[in-house]
Amino acid sequence: MKKLLITTATTLLFGANVFAYNPPAGGQNLLRISSPELLTGAKSAAGGPLLNVTPDSIVTNPALTGFNQRSSLGLSGTLLFDSKDESDSSLGSAFEIGASFANRWCVPTFLLQGVFVPYYDMNLGKSIDFTAGYAKDITDNVSVGLSLNVGLLWGDGSDWSASATIGAYYEYGDIAFLKDVRFGAAITNLGKMFTDTEVVGIKSDVSESKIEEATSWPGIATLRTGAAASFVDVKDFQLGVSLDFAYPAFQNFVADAGLQMKFFDVIRFSTSWEFDLQEFRNDAKNILPSVGLSVNFIFKSKSETLSKNGWEQSEISASAAWQRMYKNVDAVSAGVLVNLGLEDTQAPEIQLW
Repeated sequence: MKKLLITTATTLLFGANVFAYNPPAGGQNLLRISSPELLTGAKSAAGGPLLNVTPDSIVTNPALTGFNQRSSLGLSGTLLFDSKDESDSSLGSAFEIGASFANRWCVPTFLLQGVFVPYYDMNLGKSIDFTAGYAKDITDNVSVGLSLNVGLLWGDGSDWSASATIGAYYEYGDIAFLKDVRFGAAITNLGKMFTDTEVVGIKSDVSESKIEEATSWPGIATLRTGAAASFVDVKDFQLGVSLDFAYPAFQNFVADAGLQMKFFDVIRFSTSWEFDLQEFRNDAKNILPSVGLSVNFIFKSKSETLSKNGWEQSEISASAAWQRMYKNVDAVSAGVLVNLGLEDTQAPEIQLW
Protein backbone atom coordinates (compact mmCIF):
# COMPACT_ATOMS: atom_id res chain seq x y z
CA MET A 1 0.00 0.00 0.00
CA LYS A 2 2.84 2.36 0.89
CA LYS A 3 4.55 1.69 -2.46
CA LEU A 4 1.26 2.39 -4.27
CA LEU A 5 0.86 5.77 -2.53
CA ILE A 6 4.44 6.76 -3.31
CA THR A 7 4.06 5.73 -6.94
CA THR A 8 0.78 7.66 -7.30
CA ALA A 9 2.22 10.81 -5.72
CA THR A 10 5.31 10.61 -7.94
CA THR A 11 3.17 10.18 -11.05
CA LEU A 12 1.00 13.18 -10.20
CA LEU A 13 4.03 15.33 -9.43
CA PHE A 14 5.71 14.32 -12.69
CA GLY A 15 2.54 14.92 -14.66
CA ALA A 16 2.13 18.39 -13.17
CA ASN A 17 5.65 19.37 -14.22
CA VAL A 18 5.40 18.01 -17.77
CA PHE A 19 3.25 21.00 -18.72
CA ALA A 20 4.74 24.43 -18.09
CA TYR A 21 2.51 26.76 -16.07
CA ASN A 22 2.60 30.26 -17.52
CA PRO A 23 -0.92 31.72 -17.96
CA PRO A 24 -1.45 35.45 -18.58
CA ALA A 25 -2.13 37.66 -15.58
CA GLY A 26 -5.85 37.29 -14.94
CA GLY A 27 -6.08 34.26 -17.20
CA GLN A 28 -7.62 32.09 -14.48
CA ASN A 29 -10.36 34.71 -14.08
CA LEU A 30 -11.03 35.21 -17.79
CA LEU A 31 -14.80 34.76 -17.34
CA ARG A 32 -15.02 36.49 -13.95
CA ILE A 33 -14.54 40.15 -14.85
CA SER A 34 -17.65 40.75 -16.95
CA SER A 35 -20.07 41.67 -14.13
CA PRO A 36 -20.10 43.30 -10.69
CA GLU A 37 -21.37 40.08 -9.12
CA LEU A 38 -18.44 38.06 -10.45
CA LEU A 39 -15.96 40.82 -9.64
CA THR A 40 -16.98 41.02 -5.96
CA GLY A 41 -18.47 37.58 -5.28
CA ALA A 42 -15.13 36.00 -4.27
CA LYS A 43 -15.65 33.42 -7.03
CA SER A 44 -17.42 31.36 -4.40
CA ALA A 45 -18.46 27.80 -5.14
CA ALA A 46 -20.84 28.14 -2.15
CA GLY A 47 -22.83 31.04 -3.60
CA GLY A 48 -21.06 33.96 -1.94
CA PRO A 49 -21.02 35.29 1.64
CA LEU A 50 -24.78 35.99 1.53
CA LEU A 51 -26.31 33.57 -0.93
CA ASN A 52 -26.73 35.45 -4.18
CA VAL A 53 -27.25 33.26 -7.25
CA THR A 54 -27.30 34.83 -10.71
CA PRO A 55 -27.05 33.34 -14.22
CA ASP A 56 -23.28 33.92 -14.24
CA SER A 57 -22.89 31.81 -11.08
CA ILE A 58 -22.49 28.78 -13.37
CA VAL A 59 -19.00 30.05 -14.25
CA THR A 60 -17.84 29.02 -10.77
CA ASN A 61 -20.25 26.20 -9.87
CA PRO A 62 -23.08 25.08 -12.18
CA ALA A 63 -24.94 23.49 -9.24
CA LEU A 64 -25.68 26.86 -7.60
CA THR A 65 -28.77 27.54 -9.69
CA GLY A 66 -30.38 24.22 -8.70
CA PHE A 67 -32.60 25.75 -5.98
CA ASN A 68 -33.71 28.78 -8.02
CA GLN A 69 -37.45 29.42 -7.71
CA ARG A 70 -37.52 32.28 -10.20
CA SER A 71 -36.33 32.78 -13.74
CA SER A 72 -33.84 35.60 -14.12
CA LEU A 73 -32.29 37.78 -16.81
CA GLY A 74 -28.99 39.63 -16.47
CA LEU A 75 -27.02 42.20 -18.46
CA SER A 76 -23.62 43.52 -17.36
CA GLY A 77 -20.55 45.29 -18.68
CA THR A 78 -17.05 46.18 -17.48
CA LEU A 79 -14.61 48.85 -18.64
CA LEU A 80 -10.88 48.56 -17.93
CA PHE A 81 -8.39 51.44 -17.94
CA ASP A 82 -4.57 51.19 -17.91
CA SER A 83 -3.01 54.13 -16.04
CA LYS A 84 0.61 53.05 -16.62
CA ASP A 85 1.10 55.13 -19.75
CA GLU A 86 -0.88 58.36 -20.09
CA SER A 87 -0.42 58.25 -23.84
CA ASP A 88 -2.10 54.85 -24.01
CA SER A 89 -5.77 55.57 -24.59
CA SER A 90 -6.73 51.97 -25.38
CA LEU A 91 -9.74 50.73 -23.52
CA GLY A 92 -10.40 47.21 -22.29
CA SER A 93 -13.90 45.87 -21.88
CA ALA A 94 -16.05 42.87 -21.09
CA PHE A 95 -19.77 42.13 -21.28
CA GLU A 96 -22.23 39.37 -20.54
CA ILE A 97 -25.84 38.45 -21.23
CA GLY A 98 -27.33 35.67 -19.12
CA ALA A 99 -30.65 33.96 -18.55
CA SER A 100 -31.79 31.26 -16.13
CA PHE A 101 -35.15 29.47 -16.42
CA ALA A 102 -36.51 27.84 -13.28
CA ASN A 103 -39.06 25.04 -13.57
CA ARG A 104 -40.15 21.97 -11.61
CA TRP A 105 -37.76 19.60 -13.42
CA CYS A 106 -34.46 21.51 -13.61
CA VAL A 107 -32.87 24.93 -14.05
CA PRO A 108 -31.21 25.49 -17.44
CA THR A 109 -28.96 28.55 -17.72
CA PHE A 110 -27.32 30.25 -20.70
CA LEU A 111 -24.51 32.81 -20.61
CA LEU A 112 -22.76 34.74 -23.41
CA GLN A 113 -19.58 36.64 -22.50
CA GLY A 114 -17.05 38.75 -24.35
CA VAL A 115 -13.64 39.80 -22.97
CA PHE A 116 -11.34 42.32 -24.71
CA VAL A 117 -8.26 43.21 -22.65
CA PRO A 118 -5.16 44.49 -24.58
CA TYR A 119 -2.77 45.51 -21.78
CA TYR A 120 0.69 44.14 -21.04
CA ASP A 121 -0.08 43.91 -17.31
CA MET A 122 -3.25 41.97 -18.09
CA ASN A 123 -2.94 40.55 -21.59
CA LEU A 124 -6.06 38.46 -22.24
CA GLY A 125 -6.63 39.20 -25.92
CA LYS A 126 -10.08 39.16 -27.46
CA SER A 127 -12.46 36.29 -26.86
CA ILE A 128 -16.12 35.29 -26.97
CA ASP A 129 -17.43 32.48 -24.75
CA PHE A 130 -20.78 30.73 -24.52
CA THR A 131 -21.75 28.61 -21.50
CA ALA A 132 -24.82 26.42 -21.09
CA GLY A 133 -25.61 24.96 -17.66
CA TYR A 134 -27.99 22.41 -16.18
CA ALA A 135 -28.76 22.17 -12.46
CA LYS A 136 -31.18 20.16 -10.36
CA ASP A 137 -31.90 19.71 -6.67
CA ILE A 138 -31.67 16.03 -5.71
CA THR A 139 -32.65 16.48 -2.05
CA ASP A 140 -33.95 19.39 0.04
CA ASN A 141 -30.34 20.40 0.73
CA VAL A 142 -28.22 19.18 -2.20
CA SER A 143 -28.07 20.18 -5.85
CA VAL A 144 -25.78 19.11 -8.68
CA GLY A 145 -24.92 20.76 -11.96
CA LEU A 146 -23.14 20.46 -15.27
CA SER A 147 -22.07 23.17 -17.70
CA LEU A 148 -20.50 23.15 -21.16
CA ASN A 149 -18.40 26.03 -22.50
CA VAL A 150 -17.02 26.91 -25.93
CA GLY A 151 -14.81 29.90 -26.70
CA LEU A 152 -13.04 31.65 -29.56
CA LEU A 153 -9.94 33.86 -29.23
CA TRP A 154 -8.47 36.18 -31.86
CA GLY A 155 -6.19 39.20 -32.17
CA ASP A 156 -3.30 37.70 -30.19
CA GLY A 157 -3.14 34.51 -32.17
CA SER A 158 -6.31 32.55 -32.83
CA ASP A 159 -7.56 29.54 -30.95
CA TRP A 160 -10.64 27.85 -29.55
CA SER A 161 -11.62 26.16 -26.29
CA ALA A 162 -14.22 23.58 -25.33
CA SER A 163 -14.68 22.32 -21.80
CA ALA A 164 -17.09 21.05 -19.17
CA THR A 165 -17.61 21.81 -15.48
CA ILE A 166 -19.28 19.63 -12.87
CA GLY A 167 -20.34 20.83 -9.45
CA ALA A 168 -22.25 20.13 -6.26
CA TYR A 169 -23.81 22.42 -3.66
CA TYR A 170 -24.92 21.63 -0.09
CA GLU A 171 -27.02 23.75 2.29
CA TYR A 172 -26.05 22.46 5.71
CA GLY A 173 -27.94 24.80 8.04
CA ASP A 174 -26.73 26.35 11.30
CA ILE A 175 -23.57 25.49 13.24
CA ALA A 176 -23.35 27.16 16.66
CA PHE A 177 -23.27 30.92 15.99
CA LEU A 178 -22.91 30.45 12.22
CA LYS A 179 -26.14 30.74 10.24
CA ASP A 180 -26.99 29.38 6.81
CA VAL A 181 -23.78 27.38 6.45
CA ARG A 182 -23.19 26.28 2.85
CA PHE A 183 -20.59 24.23 1.00
CA GLY A 184 -19.78 23.96 -2.69
CA ALA A 185 -17.29 22.14 -4.90
CA ALA A 186 -16.63 22.07 -8.62
CA ILE A 187 -14.10 20.79 -11.13
CA THR A 188 -13.83 23.31 -13.94
CA ASN A 189 -12.13 23.43 -17.35
CA LEU A 190 -12.38 19.74 -18.21
CA GLY A 191 -11.34 19.88 -21.86
CA LYS A 192 -9.27 21.94 -24.27
CA MET A 193 -8.17 25.37 -23.09
CA PHE A 194 -6.58 28.24 -25.06
CA THR A 195 -3.07 27.13 -26.07
CA ASP A 196 -2.12 28.54 -29.49
CA THR A 197 -2.01 32.22 -28.46
CA GLU A 198 0.42 35.14 -28.45
CA VAL A 199 -0.71 36.66 -25.16
CA VAL A 200 1.99 37.42 -22.58
CA GLY A 201 2.45 34.98 -19.68
CA ILE A 202 3.12 35.89 -16.04
CA LYS A 203 6.76 34.75 -16.29
CA SER A 204 7.61 37.56 -18.72
CA ASP A 205 9.73 40.52 -17.59
CA VAL A 206 9.68 43.52 -19.90
CA SER A 207 12.48 45.25 -17.95
CA GLU A 208 14.81 42.41 -18.93
CA SER A 209 13.33 42.04 -22.44
CA LYS A 210 12.09 38.61 -21.42
CA ILE A 211 8.79 37.95 -23.16
CA GLU A 212 7.23 34.50 -22.87
CA GLU A 213 3.97 33.56 -24.53
CA ALA A 214 1.32 32.08 -22.26
CA THR A 215 0.84 28.36 -22.07
CA SER A 216 -2.52 26.61 -21.74
CA TRP A 217 -5.07 28.78 -19.88
CA PRO A 218 -7.33 28.88 -17.91
CA GLY A 219 -5.87 25.99 -15.89
CA ILE A 220 -7.18 22.62 -17.01
CA ALA A 221 -9.07 20.46 -14.46
CA THR A 222 -9.19 23.16 -11.78
CA LEU A 223 -10.63 21.96 -8.47
CA ARG A 224 -12.48 24.61 -6.48
CA THR A 225 -13.96 24.20 -3.00
CA GLY A 226 -15.80 26.79 -0.94
CA ALA A 227 -17.71 27.45 2.26
CA ALA A 228 -19.90 30.37 3.31
CA ALA A 229 -22.00 31.41 6.30
CA SER A 230 -23.75 34.35 7.96
CA PHE A 231 -22.18 35.72 11.13
CA VAL A 232 -24.96 38.20 11.85
CA ASP A 233 -28.59 37.78 10.81
CA VAL A 234 -31.01 40.18 12.46
CA LYS A 235 -34.11 41.95 11.20
CA ASP A 236 -32.54 44.71 9.09
CA PHE A 237 -28.91 43.63 8.82
CA GLN A 238 -26.94 40.60 7.62
CA LEU A 239 -23.22 39.96 7.56
CA GLY A 240 -21.71 36.98 5.76
CA VAL A 241 -18.30 35.66 4.77
CA SER A 242 -17.00 33.08 2.30
CA LEU A 243 -13.69 31.32 1.77
CA ASP A 244 -12.69 29.39 -1.35
CA PHE A 245 -9.61 27.46 -2.44
CA ALA A 246 -8.71 26.54 -6.02
CA TYR A 247 -5.90 24.53 -7.60
CA PRO A 248 -5.54 25.51 -11.29
CA ALA A 249 -4.07 22.60 -13.25
CA PHE A 250 -2.90 21.27 -9.84
CA GLN A 251 0.15 23.55 -10.29
CA ASN A 252 -1.05 26.57 -8.41
CA PHE A 253 -2.93 27.59 -5.27
CA VAL A 254 -5.54 30.35 -5.18
CA ALA A 255 -7.44 31.59 -2.12
CA ASP A 256 -10.51 33.84 -2.33
CA ALA A 257 -12.19 35.53 0.62
CA GLY A 258 -15.41 37.51 0.48
CA LEU A 259 -17.50 39.66 2.80
CA GLN A 260 -20.99 41.02 2.26
CA MET A 261 -23.35 43.18 4.28
CA LYS A 262 -27.04 43.63 3.53
CA PHE A 263 -29.19 46.43 4.93
CA PHE A 264 -33.02 46.27 5.04
CA ASP A 265 -32.99 43.59 2.29
CA VAL A 266 -32.41 46.45 -0.14
CA ILE A 267 -28.76 47.56 -0.12
CA ARG A 268 -25.86 45.13 -0.33
CA PHE A 269 -22.18 46.01 0.09
CA SER A 270 -19.64 43.47 -1.15
CA THR A 271 -15.87 43.11 -1.09
CA SER A 272 -13.55 40.28 -2.02
CA TRP A 273 -9.82 39.54 -1.99
CA GLU A 274 -7.75 37.02 -3.93
CA PHE A 275 -4.30 35.51 -3.44
CA ASP A 276 -2.85 33.68 -6.44
CA LEU A 277 0.44 32.02 -5.44
CA GLN A 278 2.00 31.75 -8.91
CA GLU A 279 1.02 35.29 -9.88
CA PHE A 280 2.42 36.61 -6.59
CA ARG A 281 5.71 34.75 -7.11
CA ASN A 282 6.05 36.19 -10.63
CA ASP A 283 5.35 39.80 -9.61
CA ALA A 284 1.90 39.83 -11.20
CA LYS A 285 0.28 40.89 -7.96
CA ASN A 286 -3.46 41.41 -7.73
CA ILE A 287 -3.97 41.84 -4.02
CA LEU A 288 -6.18 44.92 -3.65
CA PRO A 289 -9.77 44.00 -2.73
CA SER A 290 -12.73 44.67 -4.96
CA VAL A 291 -15.66 46.72 -3.70
CA GLY A 292 -19.24 46.75 -4.90
CA LEU A 293 -22.69 48.07 -4.11
CA SER A 294 -26.11 46.90 -5.25
CA VAL A 295 -29.66 48.13 -4.70
CA ASN A 296 -32.82 46.00 -4.96
CA PHE A 297 -36.29 47.29 -5.70
CA ILE A 298 -39.67 45.84 -6.70
CA PHE A 299 -41.08 46.47 -10.15
CA LYS A 300 -44.84 46.20 -10.67
CA SER A 301 -46.41 45.60 -14.06
CA LYS A 302 -50.01 45.53 -15.28
CA SER A 303 -49.17 43.42 -18.32
CA GLU A 304 -51.57 40.50 -18.74
CA THR A 305 -48.79 38.33 -20.16
CA LEU A 306 -46.65 38.81 -17.08
CA SER A 307 -49.60 38.34 -14.73
CA LYS A 308 -50.49 34.98 -16.27
CA ASN A 309 -47.04 33.71 -15.30
CA GLY A 310 -47.17 35.21 -11.80
CA TRP A 311 -44.73 37.97 -12.76
CA GLU A 312 -46.90 41.00 -12.01
CA GLN A 313 -44.24 41.87 -9.42
CA SER A 314 -40.54 41.31 -10.12
CA GLU A 315 -37.33 42.16 -8.32
CA ILE A 316 -34.67 44.26 -10.03
CA SER A 317 -31.10 44.60 -8.76
CA ALA A 318 -28.76 47.32 -10.02
CA SER A 319 -25.08 46.78 -9.16
CA ALA A 320 -21.72 48.50 -9.58
CA ALA A 321 -18.19 47.47 -8.63
CA TRP A 322 -14.55 48.60 -8.84
CA GLN A 323 -11.16 46.92 -8.49
CA ARG A 324 -7.55 47.90 -9.10
CA MET A 325 -5.93 44.95 -10.88
CA TYR A 326 -2.27 44.18 -11.59
CA LYS A 327 -0.67 47.48 -10.55
CA ASN A 328 -2.17 49.74 -13.19
CA VAL A 329 -5.48 48.36 -14.51
CA ASP A 330 -8.73 49.70 -13.07
CA ALA A 331 -11.92 47.72 -13.67
CA VAL A 332 -15.30 49.46 -13.36
CA SER A 333 -18.36 47.26 -13.75
CA ALA A 334 -22.13 47.78 -13.76
CA GLY A 335 -25.09 45.51 -14.33
CA VAL A 336 -28.81 44.87 -13.97
CA LEU A 337 -30.46 41.63 -12.89
CA VAL A 338 -34.20 40.97 -13.17
CA ASN A 339 -35.72 38.14 -11.10
CA LEU A 340 -39.17 37.45 -12.52
CA GLY A 341 -41.81 37.15 -9.81
CA LEU A 342 -41.29 37.21 -6.06
CA GLU A 343 -39.64 34.46 -4.08
CA ASP A 344 -42.04 32.18 -2.18
CA THR A 345 -41.04 32.34 1.49
CA GLN A 346 -44.15 30.75 3.00
CA ALA A 347 -44.88 27.05 3.31
CA PRO A 348 -48.02 25.85 1.49
CA GLU A 349 -51.26 25.61 3.48
CA ILE A 350 -53.30 22.40 3.32
CA GLN A 351 -57.00 22.81 4.00
CA LEU A 352 -59.27 19.80 4.53
CA TRP A 353 -62.95 20.11 3.59
